[in-house]
Amino acid sequence: RYRTKNCMNKTFMRDISSSILFFTLPSIVGSFLTSCAFSQRCSLRGRDHYNSSLTMKSSPRKKRRSLNEVQKSQSASTSDERYVHKDFIQLNSLNNRTEFLWEWAIHNDSSFHDLSPQVASEVRTRLLIWYSKNRRKLPWRGDPGPYDGSTAKMNNKQISSSSKTKGKGTGDNQTNIQSFFNGKRKAKAQPSENKSKLKKISEEVDVITAVNDETSQESSQSSIPITAYGVWVSEIMLQQTRVEAVIPYYLKWMKSFPTVYALANASEEEINSHWAGLGFYRRARLLHRGATYVVEKLDGNIPGTVDELMKIDGIGRYTASAIASIAFDQCVPVVDGNVCRVLSRLTGIANNIKAPTLKDRTGWRLAEQIVSAGNGTNAGDVNQALMELGATYCSPSGTGIDNCDPLKDFYISTRIGYEVGKILFKSDDFNEINDLISNANVVRGTSKCSLCEDNGVSNVLSRIANELHAKKSTNKFKDWMKSGHAAFPTPPPKKGKREEVLAVAVICCEDSKIQAEKWLMIQRPNTGLLAGQWEFPSSILWNSGGDKQKKKRKKENILSSVPVIPEYERQVALDEFLHKMCHDDLNFGKSFGMHLRKCTRQNTSLQPVEHIFSHVRHTMWIEYGHLTSLTINDIKQKSWKTWDGREIRWMTLKDMQDVGVTSGVKKVLSNVKSYVSQ
Repeated sequence: RYRTKNCMNKTFMRDISSSILFFTLPSIVGSFLTSCAFSQRCSLRGRDHYNSSLTMKSSPRKKRRSLNEVQKSQSASTSDERYVHKDFIQLNSLNNRTEFLWEWAIHNDSSFHDLSPQVASEVRTRLLIWYSKNRRKLPWRGDPGPYDGSTAKMNNKQISSSSKTKGKGTGDNQTNIQSFFNGKRKAKAQPSENKSKLKKISEEVDVITAVNDETSQESSQSSIPITAYGVWVSEIMLQQTRVEAVIPYYLKWMKSFPTVYALANASEEEINSHWAGLGFYRRARLLHRGATYVVEKLDGNIPGTVDELMKIDGIGRYTASAIASIAFDQCVPVVDGNVCRVLSRLTGIANNIKAPTLKDRTGWRLAEQIVSAGNGTNAGDVNQALMELGATYCSPSGTGIDNCDPLKDFYISTRIGYEVGKILFKSDDFNEINDLISNANVVRGTSKCSLCEDNGVSNVLSRIANELHAKKSTNKFKDWMKSGHAAFPTPPPKKGKREEVLAVAVICCEDSKIQAEKWLMIQRPNTGLLAGQWEFPSSILWNSGGDKQKKKRKKENILSSVPVIPEYERQVALDEFLHKMCHDDLNFGKSFGMHLRKCTRQNTSLQPVEHIFSHVRHTMWIEYGHLTSLTINDIKQKSWKTWDGREIRWMTLKDMQDVGVTSGVKKVLSNVKSYVSQ
């Protein structure tokens, strides 16, 4: 009986198992086949990133959808859709990660940033319409005065940030010599002798700015015709210099040198006097040399093609393309920093505007897609529109969503910011962004886009996420898009400035004939920094050229690395330099050299004067001396050559203005004025 009961139980359990297997096996097999088919259907599709928004390429058969339509379509996406890339399966839903953001994050070819013919043509049309209505009035564009080089009306943020910039020393902000001696500060009580010195100096500089003011007023009443020479001059002046700073210099230049013949016949001193204050003086020398080449080799005819223009000294690809397109309507692109910024935001390039691959190679290809779109006419206006946009609404502080921005519907930068903001809004942490960055790095592998820098995509996503996380604003959609726009292009690598410590001798002497004081000036070498410019005699006491650790220092620690040179060493260095200037082989008499070496020099302040050039910081210890026992009439020779071929002169302040002294010399004069007044 026991065995019979046990057998019945086993038979019952076997029947139950068979029934369960019979009913569930079809479901298991069906689910397996369905999942395989779904995985096959959801494998990664081919990329066309302009297909899902206004920033994506639109194929001929598909119409471009508005941003609202894209958002509605994404919100309606099913939460169980998956991405599959080889054996790597992404489990994040489209509600948090959109197809567009993912495709941008994993792209590994520069063709991703190309513009389709339809998008390029529409961008070109928008630029031309905007430029014709909103371009600034500038003299090199053939406009009559008054001129408006400022971008204040277009972008208040840009002006507020640029007004805080220090050390540029160019243009309208460039102070003249007169301002150093007519300060608003109240001077302390002075001895009568010092008062008389200061009065003579102040009276002598009253005439310095009159010519410049008169030139600007006369030139602003009439327009300057657009010529290849005028475009050439304007493009050279505008290199690394603000538009509003260039206007008065351009007007004065074109009045003194209206043709390439006039420039070729000008002297070096005339060129320097007209350029003084713009900085980067090598540009003026190359412009003069190029004009001489055009007159002597080309009979004064400026060529109209890029290849021929690049044969002229001082003209590179950028300047040649600008002249060819603006003056001769050649269909060629022009790429500068402003254009690179527009292209970076327009096509989502995660790189800095100084990267060679962007500004020297691929950036030109992208710009050409816009310039040559449609019928390819008005190339000069298209190029100027791109540069104008990069200087105004697409400046570093541009938002990308301004209604006056002609390309606000095309920026990939604002689209990326919107998608990242949506992820953070739903997840409220950085895990989603970190996962996106990690997964994208795995998918890309070792291949990368030649236009984007290493880790450029990761840096952009992290920067946007960090900025949005720090913001607490109700206008979340606008903040998302602004943050994305601000993340492009990426910041360029910072390079520390070269440091130099100098001892400067400021020596003056009385000229009884003109009842004015003259200052001892020496000309810099014809090569190197500020080549050919006039300055006070100086000796370099220390420089950072041999400091291998300088590049590793942070910017805020650069000043602390400059050593303090003892006063005795500074005086000895200047004595040796002045002794070389007055060696006995010269025919100006030994008496002057003796008086000069015996001239008592005093430190003008307890702290050095700092002046920053484009890539050099000068720390200057200034010593002032006045030759009371010797007048200028006792000197047989008013100018002479040094042992290394440099010229030395005695100059009045008016002479300094004529030859064009640098802003560093003016800063030294300001320090001397303060010392004399006290």
